[in-house]
Amino acid sequence: MILLYAFSNQWATNISRRVYTELQKILPPCQGGIKGGLIRFNKYDLIIGLGDYYGNISKIKIETQARNAYDNRSIYEFAPINLELSLPSLDLVDPQKFIISENMGTYNCNYIAFEIQRWINDHSPASKQLFFHLP
Repeated sequence: MILLYAFSNQWATNISRRVYTELQKILPPCQGGIKGGLIRFNKYDLIIGLGDYYGNISKIKIETQARNAYDNRSIYEFAPINLELSLPSLDLVDPQKFIISENMGTYNCNYIAFEIQRWINDHSPASKQLFFHLP
């Protein structure tokens, strides 16, 4: 089972939310496609996060780690500084379209990815997590 999540904002300009909405139109829910909805921390095979990236890069960023930081404060005082995301194999990534990144920032995308990875590490080590920052 796959879980996909995205972020939205009050102006409806968030590319991750628009991509999520378009995927819901073409992929049947719960039938081998992507199941949308809230993260309920079930034992998903794959959890995919979509977030906005503002910068001078036209490629999709594949994030490889999340930091124990939210807006310049620790999320958990005694947790590791960084958590490597439990990525599936990236052998077939097209470098013309994607860039591998180790810097997710310290705001909402990072916070959610860190929380998910902590849960995966503790409760579902076979689960994989991918996070894409969309330009």
